[in-house]
Amino acid sequence: MARTFQWIQIGPGDADAKLTLAAGALVSGRVVDDKGTGVEGARVRFSGASDWSQQANDRRDAAVTTKDGKFELPAMPAGTFRFVATHEEHAPGTSELVTLDGKSPRTDVTIKLAQGAVVRGRVVDTQKQGVASARVRIGVVAVNRRAMIFEAPRQAFTNTSGEFEIKGLPRRALSVVALHETGSSQTVDVDTSNGDVKDVVLALDVTGTIAGIVVDPQGQPIEGAQVTAGPSFADNRTQIDFSAFRLRGFPQALSDASGAWKLVGLAPGTYNVSASRPGAQRNFIGNEGVPATTGDANIKIVLPPTGGVKGKVQTADGSTPPFFTVSIGMTSQPGNSDGTFLFDGLPPQKYELSVRGPTFQTRALEVTIEPAKTTDAGTITVEKGRLISGHVVMDGKPVPGATVYAGRFVFGNGTSSSAQFGPMGQGTKKDVTDAEGAFKLSGFPAGDIAIVAEHETLGRSRGMRLPTMLPGQTELTLNLEKFSALTGVLRQGGKPAEGVFVSAQSTTLPNAIYSVASGPDGTYRFDRLAPDSYKVSATVGMPMTGMKFYSKQIDVPAGKTITIDLAVEPGAVTIDVTLKPKSGTLGVAQVFIASGNITAATANELGLKMAAAGPGASQFVIVRRGEPARFSEVVPGNYSVCSIPYPSEVKGMAAMTYADRHGDSLLAFCRAINVNPAPETQTITLPVELPPYIADTPPPAGPGSGSGG
Repeated sequence: MARTFQWIQIGPGDADAKLTLAAGALVSGRVVDDKGTGVEGARVRFSGASDWSQQANDRRDAAVTTKDGKFELPAMPAGTFRFVATHEEHAPGTSELVTLDGKSPRTDVTIKLAQGAVVRGRVVDTQKQGVASARVRIGVVAVNRRAMIFEAPRQAFTNTSGEFEIKGLPRRALSVVALHETGSSQTVDVDTSNGDVKDVVLALDVTGTIAGIVVDPQGQPIEGAQVTAGPSFADNRTQIDFSAFRLRGFPQALSDASGAWKLVGLAPGTYNVSASRPGAQRNFIGNEGVPATTGDANIKIVLPPTGGVKGKVQTADGSTPPFFTVSIGMTSQPGNSDGTFLFDGLPPQKYELSVRGPTFQTRALEVTIEPAKTTDAGTITVEKGRLISGHVVMDGKPVPGATVYAGRFVFGNGTSSSAQFGPMGQGTKKDVTDAEGAFKLSGFPAGDIAIVAEHETLGRSRGMRLPTMLPGQTELTLNLEKFSALTGVLRQGGKPAEGVFVSAQSTTLPNAIYSVASGPDGTYRFDRLAPDSYKVSATVGMPMTGMKFYSKQIDVPAGKTITIDLAVEPGAVTIDVTLKPKSGTLGVAQVFIASGNITAATANELGLKMAAAGPGASQFVIVRRGEPARFSEVVPGNYSVCSIPYPSEVKGMAAMTYADRHGDSLLAFCRAINVNPAPETQTITLPVELPPYIADTPPPAGPGSGSGG
């Protein structure tokens, strides 16, 4: 049987996990050098291309080649994979995409390893003296520096003379840096395309520092606090080179007995500096950190004792939901079987606490966490909400064992309609059809819902949009059709682009999005899509810093494999969009720029119009504090600029959950613009109106509705 796993959440109580073993079949082949000779001792592992959760553990799942370069993986499941081989004397190699059915053996996989390059050099201080025990890190330079490169940088430490040697490197453009307690070097580009590179000198001349103290609220120093500098997301206009953080890592230091700390080897720039108490779990909630600029020497970080929140969740009739999770920011945990929950280790401040479950409507409330206290949120009453039910059929016959997904958003990979995207899509609910093909889902709020059904071997239904007032929502019929496949090559500047996400979005259902990533040769593949018309986009960036989409549109018929190549084609113009509210103070807003003429009055309408806009380029950024939205690398032409402003009361991560609950009430504002070849930076003003804030009203029944403490 093939390897399988299941994500589970571990809370204060027991957790159950169900693992279903899948059929697997033998995959074998050879690892050869550039002359076709077998390579002994290479490690071979698999990497899922369509379902990117199918990643091998190098220690547990890798196969080692025999003397003639042969390898065997005894039980591989169905799916599309790349097979990756590494060897200390050779450059890493990756096979072409290999699609398996989980039943038939595949014995012809070949992985070619080019002769590995060697980079040698020396790390020196500002006096040109060798530095011992410096850490040297070297990694590939992606065609697109915003790409997600999954292969970790290689590293080595210098000897007593400051010398280093790193073998088995790919023959391509690389970047190398040296890190030491006294400073760091500049990032140096080396090109091993023509073979070994020697005499690389890495001078520890990047000596920028940020220093300060960590104290408690009474001003007493905290010893052993971990201080970390990361990118600053305070302003979407700040350019962040994530490839530099990937190569260098995040600068860290521990505070001493006096609470003092110093981060060294920092390049000039603005950072977000945060700290955590000794033994505290670092997470993404509440700890926004302190903005600091290289050279700052008196940064004061105050760490009050952490607090917590407890409460109880029940339905309006007083019963306990069979399952629920409690979320704050990007962190969530399951509740207890008696309806109680305890969330601790929280930095003191105000939070939005969300309660989600498969049988009730998401409930959110504001809680205030105080130092060294546990806030009692009381009894949080949830309501069943909207019911959606029906049958799944194929060729007119009921389909048992199909999985139905429904929610504001459905996020999937190239194989399944279920994928992990942090807080996005947390409200998606699912059910498995019974022997009669029937399903039932409840707990939905008013507003558009996306729904789709799929069966592991039969196919997937076309996505359906369910507006609030659509009749017959308890008598739905979801018709499965044979899976389709979509593949292609992604390029930038004529070269294959690795690590770029490719999204497939129905032109009629913008809230169902499927994503895969391109490989080293630029190829990508979706194994399982429903037949539909799709907007297929090369997606560069991330929501925190802005995203760029380079899109084409294509019809994908049932049971067919369709090929469409994509290209990342950046321009050279920067557009700054200032949102001008009619009244009030602007805080959080979504801002878009898209090819062509788009008009929309609501957020829902804007999503539908952009999904159906056809081929072209678009970008998306999040304004956090009313600053202008910056769009870079725009190609001259006709565009529309659109924005969805949030109520001024909505701040930070709460915007995601607010949109999930009240997206239908959000208004959109658009303006047609012409982007000229010059000047290099152009400014636009877009008038908007801030919508009124909609507070979550607790259900009228039940012994309590919660209190923020």
